[in-house]
Amino acid sequence: MFDAKSSVTSTERQSSLCILHNSRSGKKEAGDTSRDLTNAFQAYGLSPHIVELDPAKDLSETVRQVVAEGYDTIVAAGGDGTICGVAQALKGTGCNMGILPRGTFNYFARSLGVPEDLDGAVEVIAKGHIRALRVAMLNDQVFLNNANFGLYPQILRSREEIYDFWGRSRAAAYWSALKVLFQWPRPLELDILADGERTTVRTPLVFVFNNAFQLHQMGMDGAECIRDGQLALMIAPDCGRWGMMRSALAVLFGRATRGRDFQLLCSDSFELHGRRKKLLVARDGERARMKGPFHLHLSDDALQVVVPQHFGDATR
Repeated sequence: MFDAKSSVTSTERQSSLCILHNSRSGKKEAGDTSRDLTNAFQAYGLSPHIVELDPAKDLSETVRQVVAEGYDTIVAAGGDGTICGVAQALKGTGCNMGILPRGTFNYFARSLGVPEDLDGAVEVIAKGHIRALRVAMLNDQVFLNNANFGLYPQILRSREEIYDFWGRSRAAAYWSALKVLFQWPRPLELDILADGERTTVRTPLVFVFNNAFQLHQMGMDGAECIRDGQLALMIAPDCGRWGMMRSALAVLFGRATRGRDFQLLCSDSFELHGRRKKLLVARDGERARMKGPFHLHLSDDALQVVVPQHFGDATR
Protein backbone atom coordinates (compact mmCIF):
# COMPACT_ATOMS: atom_id res chain seq x y z
CA MET A 1 0.00 0.00 0.00
CA PHE A 2 1.37 3.42 -1.01
CA ASP A 3 0.93 5.23 2.31
CA ALA A 4 3.15 7.72 4.10
CA LYS A 5 2.45 5.95 7.39
CA SER A 6 3.58 2.49 6.30
CA SER A 7 6.76 0.94 5.00
CA VAL A 8 6.43 -0.34 1.41
CA THR A 9 8.69 -2.09 -1.03
CA SER A 10 9.59 -0.72 -4.46
CA THR A 11 7.62 -3.54 -6.13
CA GLU A 12 4.46 -2.70 -4.20
CA ARG A 13 4.79 0.99 -5.07
CA GLN A 14 5.35 0.24 -8.76
CA SER A 15 2.13 -1.75 -8.95
CA SER A 16 0.08 0.95 -7.19
CA LEU A 17 1.02 4.02 -9.24
CA CYS A 18 -0.82 5.27 -12.34
CA ILE A 19 -0.15 8.55 -14.17
CA LEU A 20 -2.89 10.32 -16.14
CA HIS A 21 -0.93 12.48 -18.58
CA ASN A 22 -2.43 15.50 -20.33
CA SER A 23 0.25 16.22 -22.92
CA ARG A 24 -1.69 19.29 -24.10
CA SER A 25 -1.14 21.17 -20.82
CA GLY A 26 1.47 23.90 -20.48
CA LYS A 27 3.77 25.36 -23.08
CA LYS A 28 3.96 23.39 -26.31
CA GLU A 29 7.73 23.71 -26.57
CA ALA A 30 8.19 22.30 -23.05
CA GLY A 31 5.76 19.40 -23.27
CA ASP A 32 6.73 16.11 -21.65
CA THR A 33 6.41 12.76 -23.39
CA SER A 34 5.55 9.45 -21.78
CA ARG A 35 9.23 8.55 -22.15
CA ASP A 36 10.20 11.66 -20.15
CA LEU A 37 7.85 10.59 -17.36
CA THR A 38 9.08 6.99 -17.41
CA ASN A 39 12.72 8.06 -17.20
CA ALA A 40 12.05 10.46 -14.32
CA PHE A 41 10.35 7.76 -12.23
CA GLN A 42 12.90 5.10 -13.09
CA ALA A 43 15.51 7.20 -11.27
CA TYR A 44 13.62 6.21 -8.08
CA GLY A 45 13.14 2.56 -9.05
CA LEU A 46 9.50 3.14 -9.99
CA SER A 47 7.70 1.97 -13.14
CA PRO A 48 4.25 3.59 -13.13
CA HIS A 49 1.50 2.80 -15.59
CA ILE A 50 0.99 5.84 -17.86
CA VAL A 51 -2.33 6.70 -19.48
CA GLU A 52 -2.34 9.40 -22.17
CA LEU A 53 -5.55 11.38 -21.72
CA ASP A 54 -7.82 11.52 -24.74
CA PRO A 55 -9.66 14.86 -25.08
CA ALA A 56 -12.54 13.00 -26.73
CA LYS A 57 -13.04 10.76 -23.67
CA ASP A 58 -14.62 11.81 -20.40
CA LEU A 59 -11.90 12.31 -17.77
CA SER A 60 -14.09 11.02 -14.93
CA GLU A 61 -14.66 7.76 -16.79
CA THR A 62 -10.91 7.34 -17.31
CA VAL A 63 -10.27 7.89 -13.59
CA ARG A 64 -12.99 5.43 -12.61
CA GLN A 65 -11.41 2.80 -14.84
CA VAL A 66 -7.93 3.12 -13.33
CA VAL A 67 -9.36 3.17 -9.80
CA ALA A 68 -11.24 -0.04 -10.58
CA GLU A 69 -7.95 -1.60 -11.75
CA GLY A 70 -6.67 -1.27 -8.17
CA TYR A 71 -4.15 1.58 -8.26
CA ASP A 72 -3.68 3.18 -4.86
CA THR A 73 -2.19 6.45 -6.14
CA ILE A 74 -3.41 8.27 -9.23
CA VAL A 75 -1.10 11.03 -10.48
CA ALA A 76 -2.57 13.97 -12.39
CA ALA A 77 0.03 15.25 -14.88
CA GLY A 78 -1.32 18.49 -16.31
CA GLY A 79 -2.55 21.96 -15.42
CA ASP A 80 -4.99 23.05 -12.74
CA GLY A 81 -7.99 22.04 -14.87
CA THR A 82 -6.72 18.48 -15.30
CA ILE A 83 -5.82 18.22 -11.61
CA CYS A 84 -9.27 19.48 -10.61
CA GLY A 85 -10.95 16.95 -12.93
CA VAL A 86 -8.96 14.08 -11.44
CA ALA A 87 -9.73 15.30 -7.90
CA GLN A 88 -13.45 15.39 -8.77
CA ALA A 89 -13.38 11.75 -9.85
CA LEU A 90 -11.19 10.60 -6.91
CA LYS A 91 -13.35 12.24 -4.26
CA GLY A 92 -14.71 9.55 -1.94
CA THR A 93 -12.66 6.69 -3.48
CA GLY A 94 -9.96 6.58 -0.79
CA CYS A 95 -7.22 6.74 -3.45
CA ASN A 96 -4.26 9.07 -3.04
CA MET A 97 -3.63 11.79 -5.63
CA GLY A 98 -0.17 12.79 -6.82
CA ILE A 99 0.59 15.91 -8.85
CA LEU A 100 2.92 16.57 -11.76
CA PRO A 101 2.29 20.27 -12.52
CA ARG A 102 2.57 20.77 -16.29
CA GLY A 103 0.25 23.77 -16.74
CA THR A 104 0.69 27.51 -17.17
CA PHE A 105 0.05 28.78 -13.62
CA ASN A 106 0.01 25.59 -11.50
CA TYR A 107 -1.61 27.33 -8.52
CA PHE A 108 -2.64 24.12 -6.73
CA ALA A 109 0.80 22.52 -6.94
CA ARG A 110 2.61 25.72 -6.01
CA SER A 111 0.32 26.22 -3.00
CA LEU A 112 1.54 22.84 -1.70
CA GLY A 113 5.20 23.53 -2.43
CA VAL A 114 5.32 20.89 -5.19
CA PRO A 115 8.15 21.87 -7.59
CA GLU A 116 7.15 22.83 -11.13
CA ASP A 117 10.11 21.01 -12.69
CA LEU A 118 9.48 17.36 -13.56
CA ASP A 119 12.33 15.83 -11.53
CA GLY A 120 11.40 17.78 -8.40
CA ALA A 121 7.71 16.84 -8.63
CA VAL A 122 8.58 13.17 -9.22
CA GLU A 123 10.76 13.19 -6.10
CA VAL A 124 7.77 14.36 -4.04
CA ILE A 125 5.65 11.46 -5.35
CA ALA A 126 8.46 8.94 -4.86
CA LYS A 127 8.82 9.90 -1.19
CA GLY A 128 5.06 9.61 -0.69
CA HIS A 129 4.03 11.93 2.17
CA ILE A 130 0.22 12.01 2.34
CA ARG A 131 -1.89 14.87 3.66
CA ALA A 132 -5.68 15.18 3.87
CA LEU A 133 -6.69 18.41 2.12
CA ARG A 134 -10.07 20.08 2.02
CA VAL A 135 -11.76 20.71 -1.30
CA ALA A 136 -14.52 23.14 -2.10
CA MET A 137 -17.71 22.43 -4.01
CA LEU A 138 -19.75 24.35 -6.58
CA ASN A 139 -23.03 22.45 -6.35
CA ASP A 140 -21.75 18.88 -6.89
CA GLN A 141 -18.51 19.87 -8.64
CA VAL A 142 -15.08 20.09 -6.96
CA PHE A 143 -12.82 23.13 -7.17
CA LEU A 144 -9.36 23.36 -5.63
CA ASN A 145 -8.36 26.97 -6.32
CA ASN A 146 -11.34 29.05 -7.39
CA ALA A 147 -14.76 29.17 -9.00
CA ASN A 148 -15.86 32.25 -10.90
CA PHE A 149 -18.72 33.88 -12.72
CA GLY A 150 -19.01 36.69 -15.27
CA LEU A 151 -16.01 38.01 -17.16
CA TYR A 152 -13.48 35.38 -16.21
CA PRO A 153 -15.12 32.38 -17.92
CA GLN A 154 -15.27 34.52 -21.05
CA ILE A 155 -11.59 35.38 -20.60
CA LEU A 156 -10.86 31.63 -20.52
CA ARG A 157 -12.71 31.19 -23.82
CA SER A 158 -10.60 33.97 -25.35
CA ARG A 159 -7.45 32.47 -23.79
CA GLU A 160 -7.95 29.13 -25.53
CA GLU A 161 -8.26 30.89 -28.90
CA ILE A 162 -5.05 32.83 -28.24
CA TYR A 163 -3.26 29.70 -27.00
CA ASP A 164 -4.19 27.88 -30.20
CA PHE A 165 -2.54 30.63 -32.24
CA TRP A 166 0.40 31.80 -30.08
CA GLY A 167 0.96 28.87 -27.72
CA ARG A 168 0.48 28.69 -23.95
CA SER A 169 2.18 31.33 -21.82
CA ARG A 170 1.36 33.71 -18.97
CA ALA A 171 1.72 36.69 -21.30
CA ALA A 172 -0.92 35.18 -23.61
CA ALA A 173 -3.17 34.59 -20.59
CA TYR A 174 -2.91 38.24 -19.52
CA TRP A 175 -3.55 39.46 -23.07
CA SER A 176 -6.73 37.37 -23.27
CA ALA A 177 -7.98 39.16 -20.13
CA LEU A 178 -7.40 42.60 -21.62
CA LYS A 179 -9.04 41.58 -24.90
CA VAL A 180 -12.29 40.60 -23.13
CA LEU A 181 -12.24 43.73 -20.94
CA PHE A 182 -12.17 45.90 -24.06
CA GLN A 183 -15.30 44.12 -25.33
CA TRP A 184 -17.09 44.74 -21.99
CA PRO A 185 -19.87 42.13 -21.70
CA ARG A 186 -23.06 42.87 -19.77
CA PRO A 187 -22.61 42.73 -15.94
CA LEU A 188 -24.25 40.07 -13.80
CA GLU A 189 -27.10 40.76 -11.39
CA LEU A 190 -26.83 38.45 -8.39
CA ASP A 191 -28.27 37.85 -4.95
CA ILE A 192 -25.57 36.46 -2.65
CA LEU A 193 -26.64 34.68 0.56
CA ALA A 194 -24.06 34.17 3.31
CA ASP A 195 -24.48 33.67 7.06
CA GLY A 196 -28.17 34.53 6.88
CA GLU A 197 -27.64 37.84 5.05
CA ARG A 198 -28.53 38.72 1.47
CA THR A 199 -26.36 41.02 -0.67
CA THR A 200 -27.67 42.18 -4.06
CA VAL A 201 -24.96 43.15 -6.51
CA ARG A 202 -24.46 44.22 -10.11
CA THR A 203 -20.97 43.11 -11.06
CA PRO A 204 -18.88 42.03 -14.06
CA LEU A 205 -17.00 39.42 -12.05
CA VAL A 206 -17.31 37.19 -8.97
CA PHE A 207 -14.46 34.97 -7.74
CA VAL A 208 -14.73 32.43 -4.91
CA PHE A 209 -11.31 31.33 -3.62
CA ASN A 210 -10.19 28.20 -1.78
CA ASN A 211 -6.46 28.89 -2.19
CA ALA A 212 -4.64 31.42 0.01
CA PHE A 213 -1.49 31.09 -2.09
CA GLN A 214 -3.29 32.31 -5.21
CA LEU A 215 -4.64 35.33 -3.33
CA HIS A 216 -1.10 36.19 -2.18
CA GLN A 217 0.14 35.84 -5.75
CA MET A 218 -2.56 38.22 -6.95
CA GLY A 219 -1.71 40.71 -4.19
CA MET A 220 -5.21 40.52 -2.72
CA ASP A 221 -6.71 40.24 0.75
CA GLY A 222 -8.69 37.16 1.74
CA ALA A 223 -6.03 34.66 2.80
CA GLU A 224 -7.18 35.17 6.39
CA CYS A 225 -10.62 33.79 5.43
CA ILE A 226 -9.06 30.58 4.19
CA ARG A 227 -6.80 30.28 7.24
CA ASP A 228 -10.00 30.47 9.33
CA GLY A 229 -11.52 27.56 7.42
CA GLN A 230 -13.75 29.62 5.16
CA LEU A 231 -14.07 30.56 1.50
CA ALA A 232 -13.21 34.05 0.24
CA LEU A 233 -15.67 35.64 -2.20
CA MET A 234 -14.48 38.62 -4.25
CA ILE A 235 -16.93 40.95 -5.99
CA ALA A 236 -15.59 43.34 -8.62
CA PRO A 237 -17.28 46.77 -8.74
CA ASP A 238 -19.56 47.70 -11.61
CA CYS A 239 -17.54 50.76 -12.59
CA GLY A 240 -17.63 50.74 -16.38
CA ARG A 241 -15.06 49.61 -18.91
CA TRP A 242 -12.21 51.91 -17.89
CA GLY A 243 -12.77 51.42 -14.19
CA MET A 244 -12.78 47.66 -14.71
CA MET A 245 -9.62 47.95 -16.82
CA ARG A 246 -7.95 49.82 -13.97
CA SER A 247 -9.03 47.21 -11.44
CA ALA A 248 -7.94 44.33 -13.70
CA LEU A 249 -4.50 45.86 -14.19
CA ALA A 250 -4.23 46.38 -10.43
CA VAL A 251 -4.97 42.67 -9.91
CA LEU A 252 -2.52 41.58 -12.64
CA PHE A 253 0.30 43.64 -11.10
CA GLY A 254 -0.52 42.76 -7.49
CA ARG A 255 -1.75 46.23 -6.52
CA ALA A 256 -5.48 45.62 -6.05
CA THR A 257 -7.04 47.50 -3.14
CA ARG A 258 -9.96 46.18 -1.12
CA GLY A 259 -12.89 48.56 -1.33
CA ARG A 260 -11.73 50.19 -4.56
CA ASP A 261 -10.97 47.18 -6.77
CA PHE A 262 -13.02 44.50 -5.02
CA GLN A 263 -15.40 43.77 -2.15
CA LEU A 264 -14.60 40.75 0.03
CA LEU A 265 -17.00 38.40 1.84
CA CYS A 266 -15.88 35.46 4.01
CA SER A 267 -18.06 32.47 4.87
CA ASP A 268 -18.00 28.68 4.90
CA SER A 269 -20.97 28.68 2.52
CA PHE A 270 -22.36 30.97 -0.21
CA GLU A 271 -25.49 30.72 -2.32
CA LEU A 272 -25.73 32.75 -5.53
CA HIS A 273 -28.97 33.45 -7.38
CA GLY A 274 -28.75 35.07 -10.81
CA ARG A 275 -31.37 36.79 -12.95
CA ARG A 276 -30.47 34.49 -15.86
CA LYS A 277 -31.44 30.79 -15.79
CA LYS A 278 -27.95 29.62 -16.76
CA LEU A 279 -24.52 31.19 -16.38
CA LEU A 280 -21.13 30.44 -17.84
CA VAL A 281 -19.06 29.26 -14.87
CA ALA A 282 -15.39 28.30 -14.51
CA ARG A 283 -13.78 25.97 -11.96
CA ASP A 284 -9.99 25.99 -11.89
CA GLY A 285 -9.92 27.12 -15.49
CA GLU A 286 -12.51 24.69 -16.87
CA ARG A 287 -15.68 26.26 -18.31
CA ALA A 288 -19.28 25.00 -18.29
CA ARG A 289 -22.74 26.52 -18.57
CA MET A 290 -24.62 25.71 -15.37
CA LYS A 291 -28.11 26.23 -14.04
CA GLY A 292 -28.47 28.07 -10.72
CA PRO A 293 -28.82 28.56 -7.87
CA PHE A 294 -25.13 28.06 -7.13
CA HIS A 295 -24.18 26.63 -3.75
CA LEU A 296 -20.49 27.00 -2.84
CA HIS A 297 -19.20 25.29 0.28
CA LEU A 298 -16.40 23.19 1.75
CA SER A 299 -16.71 19.42 1.36
CA ASP A 300 -16.80 17.03 4.31
CA ASP A 301 -14.72 14.54 2.28
CA ALA A 302 -11.00 15.27 2.38
CA LEU A 303 -8.75 14.56 -0.59
CA GLN A 304 -5.64 12.49 0.15
CA VAL A 305 -2.77 14.24 -1.67
CA VAL A 306 0.94 13.42 -1.95
CA VAL A 307 2.78 16.55 -0.74
CA PRO A 308 6.36 17.57 0.12
CA GLN A 309 7.45 16.55 3.60
CA HIS A 310 7.87 20.20 4.66
CA PHE A 311 4.22 21.09 3.82
CA GLY A 312 3.01 20.08 7.30
CA ASP A 313 -0.14 21.86 8.48
CA ALA A 314 0.40 24.96 6.39
CA THR A 315 -2.56 26.81 4.91
CA ARG A 316 -2.30 26.50 1.18
